[in-house]
Amino acid sequence: MIFKKRFFKKYRKKLQNFKDLYDDKIISEKQKVISILTHDIKTPILAQNQSLDLLLNGNFGNLMTPQKEILKEIKASNNFLLEIVLNMIFLEKYEKDRPKLNLENINISNQIEDCFEIIKNQAGQKSQNIVFRSNVQNTTRLLADKNLIRKIILNLLSSSINFGFENSIIEVMLEENKDSISFLTKNKSLYMTKEKLQNLFEQKGEKSDFNALGMSLNLNIAKKLINAHNWDIVARSNPDNSSVFGFVVKK
Repeated sequence: MIFKKRFFKKYRKKLQNFKDLYDDKIISEKQKVISILTHDIKTPILAQNQSLDLLLNGNFGNLMTPQKEILKEIKASNNFLLEIVLNMIFLEKYEKDRPKLNLENINISNQIEDCFEIIKNQAGQKSQNIVFRSNVQNTTRLLADKNLIRKIILNLLSSSINFGFENSIIEVMLEENKDSISFLTKNKSLYMTKEKLQNLFEQKGEKSDFNALGMSLNLNIAKKLINAHNWDIVARSNPDNSSVFGFVVKK
């Protein structure tokens, strides 16, 4: 009986080791395929955007207004696809490892304003206005990774714009009290159940819906980076057809 137990214990351990090796191999191959695919997709998108810029800038002759509008729509679609590809590269890079932070004291207000400049075209395509409200002094600083917090802000903003109604207002709020500093984005959008919100953050959105997939990738990355900073994530959908995404930094 003792021999039998030892026999099964020994081979159970060998089977587990084999499974671990097999799982690592699968993950490695998956990361390799994603890396190749994303690189092969990213390169032609960037080339197309360069060609579109030449056309829009009049390098090959003047264009009529309808022609410019069509080219701008094509470039917007390209940029949306490029965002998804870059997010996939990011997720592949940090699928197993926690992002390493290069912490420094940064001006959070300046970071948000810089992100507005980057994201304003995306909001303009849906005729949305971004309104910024803050009670934080311009000198207030936050201990964070400068590049990664910009990624957090951009992804949360992009998700609010993407899921928000056309011709609506995107509210961005930076609030400080004695206990914390919070960054929140609020849009006008369809109500989502807690389960659907959770699925978005876990990349379980409807894969047939390209917009939902892009939003899911954005939120998944934001969640990873917020957790890496040990901050609290905010995600809620309200019955008044509004959604709030953001993070809270405890002092």
